[in-house]
Amino acid sequence: MQDQRFDEPVRVVLGRSRNSVFNVERVAQAADILMNRWPVVTGQRHMVARKACLAVLEGKKEASVARATFINAAIEADILVEPREGPLPVRPNLNQD
Repeated sequence: MQDQRFDEPVRVVLGRSRNSVFNVERVAQAADILMNRWPVVTGQRHMVARKACLAVLEGKKEASVARATFINAAIEADILVEPREGPLPVRPNLNQD
């Protein structure tokens, strides 16, 4: 497993009342949240982020890809603390296995 640190943490809110703010600093943290703590029914961006995090942990992708897809999934789930104007661009081959 090749856990990597994000260049900047991603802040998301979790919990029933959405009052717990998490600073996600590593790919393994993002993967754990995506697989075990995600607050909504999965969406397309959620699934892309899960695949990207697993690919990073397997040494197949860079942490920046996992971070971008995690942010996009958090936007989709409306749990991103920092407001963004829209999804971050992701390389076209990211959706492929």
